[in-house]
Amino acid sequence: MRCLYENTKARLIYRIFLSLIAVGSFVYTFLGFKPIMLYFTNWSAWYAIIMVFLTLAGTIKSYVSKDDSLLDNGIFKMFKFGAEIMIFATFVVSAFVLPDKIWTSGFWAPGSTFKHFLLPVFYILDGILCDKRNSYKIYYALTSLVIPIMYWVILVLRFLDHRKACGGAIPEDQWRRYYPYGFCNIDDGHTLTFLICLLAGIAAALTVTGVVLYFLNRKKSKK
Repeated sequence: MRCLYENTKARLIYRIFLSLIAVGSFVYTFLGFKPIMLYFTNWSAWYAIIMVFLTLAGTIKSYVSKDDSLLDNGIFKMFKFGAEIMIFATFVVSAFVLPDKIWTSGFWAPGSTFKHFLLPVFYILDGILCDKRNSYKIYYALTSLVIPIMYWVILVLRFLDHRKACGGAIPEDQWRRYYPYGFCNIDDGHTLTFLICLLAGIAAALTVTGVVLYFLNRKKSKK
């Protein structure tokens, strides 16, 4: 069976479908908890959405004029791969770590379904099914960690600075403004050491995920 990357028309149809999911996800990023800029899930969704539409533009260009210059660009492929890893992290954390896990009804609310399930699953499938074989580099597994690490460093420095200003602990009525997720709240039973170890574990798992995606991309399709 031919993979989508070998069929420009099928690839275009899939990516149009994915762009519709991206639109729904974009809307729901503004309808969730506030402040919206605080949440990793929103940043990962915005990143993936940008790449969805850039990829669609490149796919249209490929279909109409047989020009794959955007899709074959090394920097573009690296950022697209990075969005796959970041949105995968959103899916895993939302489905298995946060209170509304995948087996609860809260996970399947419309906003969560779009941001935490449909966008991650179909975006990752896009990379597996639609990207040309042998187009990934092994070091993408490491470069894809740069943006997530930047997010967490800024978040941690921000709440540590505010804790210092508050005399050592952030008041409970301000937690939502500084702690987007319960596991990062070091004023509610967790420690900074716990958080750092957890984030290091997540980074290691994402690196492994990146390596797996790299080898999936190199696997030759059966004719």
